[in-house]
Amino acid sequence: MTWNGVMGIALLLMGAAAAEAKANLWLHIKVHDGNEGSRVSINLPLSVVEAATPLIPEEARSAERLRIDDRDLSVKDLRRIWREVQRQPEAAYITIDEPDGKVRVARSGGYLLIRAANGGRHHDERVEVRIPVTVVDALLAGGDDRFDLAAAVEALVRGGEGELVTVNGDHETVRMWVDGDAEGR
Repeated sequence: MTWNGVMGIALLLMGAAAAEAKANLWLHIKVHDGNEGSRVSINLPLSVVEAATPLIPEEARSAERLRIDDRDLSVKDLRRIWREVQRQPEAAYITIDEPDGKVRVARSGGYLLIRAANGGRHHDERVEVRIPVTVVDALLAGGDDRFDLAAAVEALVRGGEGELVTVNGDHETVRMWVDGDAEGR
């Protein structure tokens, strides 16, 4: 058998393994609103999420900016910042510690980590976001000035199991993760 034949068989096996992994991974979103007493549970195979990506409304698929507070950051700006962050060692890049809130943004262990906590007399909320670096890369990899949601979903599929978002507030909780269990653990 030639080297090309061996490589061809290896690529076929890798493709089959990736397809099987995709078929076995599920995206879970659980929301509990204590004020309203409502619970929402979404369990979708990642293959369905990937297939449904083209159905996302055009304005979301063609987003060109990310709004933070009252400021818009273009995809071009975010791409430039992200490239520079990748050139640096893993570290905490932003740390804000104030009496009524804390924010930490870091890159560690192959993840972009965002932790925020707001506390005060009337509310307490904690947010943790754990995005695989490969997903951020894919989201910002498009050649134009738009986010590439389809590529980000594909990277999420390749990334396998893991926690993505956790929000714990006074009266609500939100959790988003990927695992191989159809019902979510």
